[in-house]
This record gives sequence, C-alpha cells and structure tokens, in this order.
Amino acid sequence: MIRIPKTLGFRLTLWYASAFLVCLIVAFVGLYLSLNSILNSRMDNDLREDIEEFQEFLNENGTDKVITEIKREMKLSDVGEVFFRVYDAKRNLVYSSNTSEWAGLDSAMTLPSLDSLTTSGPWLETIKLVSQDYPTRVVSGLISPSITLQIGETLEKKEEIMELLLTVFGSMLLFGIPVASSVGWMIARKAVSGITEVSRGAKAIEQGNLDHRVLVNAKGDEIQTLADTFNAMASRIKHVINEMREMTDNIAHDLRSPLARIRAMSETVLTKGNNKADSSKMAAATLKECDRLLHLINTTLDMAEFDAGVTNVQKEPIPLDRLIADLVELFEPLAEAKHVTFKVILAQNCQMVGDKHNLQRMIANLLDNAIKYTPQGGQVSITLEQTSHEFRLTVADTGLGIPLPDQPRVFDRFFRCDHSRSQEGCGLGLSFARSVARAHGGDITLMSDASKGSSFTSILPFTPSI
Repeated sequence: MIRIPKTLGFRLTLWYASAFLVCLIVAFVGLYLSLNSILNSRMDNDLREDIEEFQEFLNENGTDKVITEIKREMKLSDVGEVFFRVYDAKRNLVYSSNTSEWAGLDSAMTLPSLDSLTTSGPWLETIKLVSQDYPTRVVSGLISPSITLQIGETLEKKEEIMELLLTVFGSMLLFGIPVASSVGWMIARKAVSGITEVSRGAKAIEQGNLDHRVLVNAKGDEIQTLADTFNAMASRIKHVINEMREMTDNIAHDLRSPLARIRAMSETVLTKGNNKADSSKMAAATLKECDRLLHLINTTLDMAEFDAGVTNVQKEPIPLDRLIADLVELFEPLAEAKHVTFKVILAQNCQMVGDKHNLQRMIANLLDNAIKYTPQGGQVSITLEQTSHEFRLTVADTGLGIPLPDQPRVFDRFFRCDHSRSQEGCGLGLSFARSVARAHGGDITLMSDASKGSSFTSILPFTPSI
C-alpha cells in the first residue's frame, strides 16, 4: 500500500503542481476556443467574399461566364474539398459541381428562400455528412435577384489544425507534469527550509541547549520573521530560566540564615531546659524570624504575579497626594530618631486609579530605603508632580549614593550593594516597588551620585493598564 507523505513540503509540491496544471489547462482552453472562433470567422468571411465576388463577376460577364469560372475553380480544387451549386428563381438546380463525394447533401442542407436571402443576406450553416470525415460549412447567397449560389467547403483543414493543437497540448501536459512537480518540490524545499531549521532549534532547546539559535538566509520574508521571533523567544526563555535559577539560589541563601537561627534557638531551648524567661525570649525571636521568612516568601510571590500579569488588582480611585502625605507622617518618627528631616512638595488634587494597598507598599519601600541609607543630619525629599497624563513621584536622599557598577542591578531581586549588607533587609524592596509601578503601566528610574545621594522617580499614569 502506497503511503502518501503528510509533510508540508509534499503538500506544497502538490499545490504548486496542481496550480501549474490548472493554469496550463485554463490557458489552453482559452487558446483553443479563441483559435477555433478565429478560424470559423475567417472561413465565414471567405465564403461571404466568394458570394460577393461571383455577384460582381455575374454583373460584368453574365451567367454563362459565372459557370465557366466555377468550372475553372473546380479544376484547381479537390472534389472532396469544395462544391458549387447554382439555383434559378424557381429553386431549380441550374448547375452543380461534382458532388459524388458529398452523399446525402440534399437532405442535410437547407436552401433559404429568395425573400430570406434578400432581407438577411447570405445564409451560413454547418452540416455533417456521413460520407465526409469532417463537417462542412455551407453558404447560400444571391448573386443576382433571381440566381442563388451555394458554396460548400469542408472544415478538414481547420479541424486538422485543432487536432494538432490538442496533440501539442497533450505532449506539453505529459512533459509539464514532471517539470511542474520538480519545480514545485524545489520551491517547497526552499520555502520550508526555514521552518525545518526552526523545528530543529525547538528540538535543541527542548533537549536543554538554550544557546541554540536559528540561522536562515531569507531576508525580509515571513520565514526570517519567524526565525527572528523564535530567536527572541529562545533568548527570553534563557533569560527567564537564568533569573529563576538566580532567584532560587538567592531564596535558598536568604532562607538558610533565618532557618539556621530558628534551629539554633530551638536547640538552645532544648539544651538549657525549661527556663521560662529564655524560652519566651527564644520564642519571640523565632516568631520574628518566621515573620521575616513569610514576608520574604509573600513578597517574592507577589512580584512573580505582578511580572506574570496575573495579579487580581483591585482598582479604585486614589488621592495620591493624600496617600503620600499619610505615609510621610507615618515615617516621621523613624526619620526623627535618625535626625533625618523631610522636605515634602506635593501637587494637590492628584487623583489616579490603582491598587491602593500595593501603592502604599511601593511608596513605603522607597521612604524606608531613603531613611535607612541617609546618615544622621541628612535630608529626604519627597516630590509629587503632575503632567498632562502621568504623575512623577521622586524620593531623593542625601546618603552615600549607589556605586555606578551596581546601579544597573539595584532593581534585581535579592541584590544588595556592599554598603547595604550591614542593614536589615532581603533585597526585595526596590524589585517589588518596580513590579508595582510596571503593573500600573509605569516604571521607576534611578539617578545616583556618590557625593549627592540617590533619587528614585516613580512614574504612574492616571489610569493604569492593569
């Protein structure tokens, strides 16, 4: 049993070959019909011209000369190719050429009336005689008011031309099928080569080779676009996997320390006995470490949902200026304890739509970081500006600033600069803040100078895209 391939290349080859053959057949049918019509029209014109010539000849020379001329033409022609007949006004046959090879002519042919020929001109018809292999075209016309000339001519030559055309087309068809299939196969292979390369790339990535990229030489076409999109997707997959690995390593590192402390405190309680004061102290420390772990895990999960776009955000109208003012008031005791002053400049009536809870957490992270890394006697500036389509919240400090090599990574999860490792935290505050800003259709940018401190600007549109 023959199995028909189901590959795209085979289907394309079949479509190309079929399209070629259909076009070839349509072109031939058009050519055949056009040529047939042209040849029929030329024959009819020739027969009408013959009637007109004999009409002029009769006017100049008389009936006897007409018959003499017919006899002369018959000597130059084959008896089986043409015949002539002349009728008088009473439709009696006056003269007839040799019609021995035209058996059945009288019964097959129509002789129009004089009135019909006078009114409509020459009468043309096609007849089929048993004695003839090909049809015959007959014209009946008046060469004088009382004399009718009838000329019949076989269509053998025209039919032979048409048969020759059919033979040529059949040969072209037999030759065209393998040629069309071969050309179609080459075109199909060229067309699907890029897809095959993309398929190999997908298989390589499936097997773990994340560095594999697709290279095709199809500049500017759809296959090149597919290859470019695939390569971009592969790069994105590699980047996401690397981020996941880095995040997993960082989470494992950040979980190890609190878990180790919890274990150590638990062992201390067990080894020291039932000292109630120590047990209470250890329990409180354990709760603190557990809270820190829960905060780490919850923040990581929240960021993952924000970045994946699956967060169920509760959008509501928010007076952003009042929200910031309340948070500044909340952080003032912490700032006063470090002798850090606040400089607050807030635009009024700043109404936006967003998730109030997460926006509070974002701003709180920015304020907490600014206070944490500003030395005593420093200043934290909070500025809210309104443009035609967005709000710009800037939190600037007069701290140590962020080293230039570390600035591209400050928003990475779990990343902490060298001078910040002495401070409490897990390196998720800025990452979470940026995730919230982006979830609202905005972003956070950084400007930092070792001599002036750092400035974080959060851009928030009036209406979020979430």
